[in-house]
Amino acid sequence: HGVEYAFGAHDYPTSGVFEVEPRQCPGFAFRKSVFIGSTTLSPAELREFIEQHAGNYNGDTYHLIAKNCNHFCNDLFEIDWKLYPRLGEPTCEN
Repeated sequence: HGVEYAFGAHDYPTSGVFEVEPRQCPGFAFRKSVFIGSTTLSPAELREFIEQHAGNYNGDTYHLIAKNCNHFCNDLFEIDWKLYPRLGEPTCEN
């Protein structure tokens, strides 16, 4: 849908999940895309899905090793597929 969702650190007990233009996250050098599947959700439905889960990823809980952007990505794809069948199962994990 032309949007990249990510999870990053900040000092506040609010969501650290944000969206950026794909491959343009400030402060990071893009190296490689990893295809993890596709969805039939509309952009609005996908954003709502992300927002429903963003509360589990407050910026002040970010940890470089124990709770980072890879955990965020993996956790989204471990959600019960029966609850969200239109997400489609991933073909590859980050």
